[in-house]
Amino acid sequence: MTSDEISLEDYEKRFFQFITNFKSGNIYKYRERVKSLPDQHEKILYIDFDDLVFYDGDLALALSENPKNLIKALKYAVYETLKIERPLEAEEFTPDDIYIALRGENIGHAIKLREISSKYIGKLISIQGLLVKLSQLYTKPVKAVFKCSYCGYVTEVSRSNPGESIKKPTWCERENKRREFVLVKEETKFIDIQFARIQERPDELPPGQIPRFIDIYIESPMTEKAYPGEYVRIVGILDIKLSPSKERGYEFILITNNIESLGKEDIKVTLTRKDEELLKKYSKDPGFYTKVLRSFAPSIYGYEEVKEALLLAIIGADDRILPDGTRIRGKIHVLLVGDPGVAKSQLLKYAAMIAPKGLYTSGRGSTAAGLTAAVLRDPGGGMSLEAGAVVLADMGVCAIDEIDKMRSEDRVALHEAMEQLTVSISKGGIIATLNARTTILAAANPKHGRYNPDLWFNDNVNLPSTLISRFDIIHVMRDVPDIERDEKLIRHMVDARIKEAVYEDIFDVAFLRKYIIYARKLKVTFEEEAINRLMEFYKQMRAKYSSERENIPITPRQFEAFLRIAEASAKAHLRRIVTLEDAEVAIRQITKFLYEVARDIETGEIDVTIISTGVPGRKASRVETVKRIIEKIQREKKGEAVPKDEIIERVIRDTNLKDPDVIEEIIDRLEREGVIYQPAPYKYSLVGFKREERKW
Repeated sequence: MTSDEISLEDYEKRFFQFITNFKSGNIYKYRERVKSLPDQHEKILYIDFDDLVFYDGDLALALSENPKNLIKALKYAVYETLKIERPLEAEEFTPDDIYIALRGENIGHAIKLREISSKYIGKLISIQGLLVKLSQLYTKPVKAVFKCSYCGYVTEVSRSNPGESIKKPTWCERENKRREFVLVKEETKFIDIQFARIQERPDELPPGQIPRFIDIYIESPMTEKAYPGEYVRIVGILDIKLSPSKERGYEFILITNNIESLGKEDIKVTLTRKDEELLKKYSKDPGFYTKVLRSFAPSIYGYEEVKEALLLAIIGADDRILPDGTRIRGKIHVLLVGDPGVAKSQLLKYAAMIAPKGLYTSGRGSTAAGLTAAVLRDPGGGMSLEAGAVVLADMGVCAIDEIDKMRSEDRVALHEAMEQLTVSISKGGIIATLNARTTILAAANPKHGRYNPDLWFNDNVNLPSTLISRFDIIHVMRDVPDIERDEKLIRHMVDARIKEAVYEDIFDVAFLRKYIIYARKLKVTFEEEAINRLMEFYKQMRAKYSSERENIPITPRQFEAFLRIAEASAKAHLRRIVTLEDAEVAIRQITKFLYEVARDIETGEIDVTIISTGVPGRKASRVETVKRIIEKIQREKKGEAVPKDEIIERVIRDTNLKDPDVIEEIIDRLEREGVIYQPAPYKYSLVGFKREERKW
């Protein structure tokens, strides 16, 4: 028999038996939950769907096929139970005051978002996805009182089902005429509502397909249960709404019954007790870490230190919040810069794939809103917040390829996300701070096609110093002909493509994901020997400072990176203590990074001023000196532009800079960086220079 052939009273009786008789162990599970309803603010009764399937499978099936009517029957059954268990409190209730929320992994028709079709309209479905958009709270009446504006006749209108809207009456029954009615707000019962959108997880996408999404309608008390960037499981009734473009007909919409946040971590990997025991066993194997590195992007030959940097970044260190509220980030950001064809993009894609929660995007065409968050206007006129890639990857990895192709005004949006691990929005009346506890892995191509070791790093890549300085590790990947290495490379390519020999004796992707999840959860402490090694190395580097050359070999920012990388290394080795070996891993990674990126090409010395300003400290001070001379002359001239020859002459006269070619090079650099400009040929003026008001 179908649900239509059985009266709702019969279903109510069967639900009543389930509520009153179902036991979990020796406890009447749902009787106890019903007893607590009067003490709750939101009056939610959670029903575990698996319990209903176990108790009465036919009843569970009927609920899946006809949820609108049967949820009403379930409410009445709960209300009847409440009258038995708490008779005095039940007098203050009506069945409509009780909210039934169904939960579990396989509720009704548990389908993928891509499988939604018209055959599920009106049925109970359960889907999982990424919450990408959430509106502000709105309100709507569920039991409205209207008054005739002519004679004062009052009528009450209630809705039948969640998601439905109440229509204002137009006919006055007292006068038997068409009249205008007004809403009596004081006597009307309102509820909060919210609109959202969920989208397919990146790992579920078929090749070449764009993510599917569905709009979600949420009613109190399920509003504000999840936020953009979270994985959610939504149980609800599939319905339709008229598309804004009438030619397209109707769109699907899900009327939410229950929304359950599955957290920031991806749910595609489950770590069992057996997996943990196996990983604990591997942690005692001295060759385990080496095998993990061999298993990272095995089709790509070489680049062991780059692969290690990416692995350590995916695992990361723990964020720490100090007693004064200061947050110390544990996320490790990595930048790869190198010649075309050195597998930068493939390494990023692989890193995003094995990360428990990873997103891959390209800087070409990406905007600030697409990376962080956007405030969008809803069709009804309200504003809603839509999360971008960095927010969606919260507690995961966001791989940004070709970051150098982004517009400079869009790249600025990454600064806060990389250092503060948040994204702040102040737009369209919405002021919000979203979590972006995301590891950034990025790749960039050299500005001039191929990396030129005879230029400073900042002159090789089209990225601002403010962004470069936020990366903990930077690796330069150059394609330098080497007969021995090239022979091994092409042999490896043949083996990977034809023989598949490179995939032997390595861990598969599924194991690596479980390994990363387990490693992330480890809580580690530093042993004194590791701390002393890092401190000693830092002091040795600082001792190389020369006041004459004004070079800064290392700063506290790099020391923080030492601590993060050493902690990540301990986790990668599945240790709970950061040892001397982990300290050496951090030193090796940072030393290579500094040598490739912060080395003065003229003196060969390390100077991190190159990272933050683009030039060594000795030249940075010269640049500032020339800038001050230009400003001084311009003030003397009441704001007029200054000829180049005069600038050179004054710099030679008033400073220790005596080489005209060096001074001219500095002037050209100031012009390239937008500090000065030429209002007339060979005449220079500071950008934003304000003329002094003439005193009469």
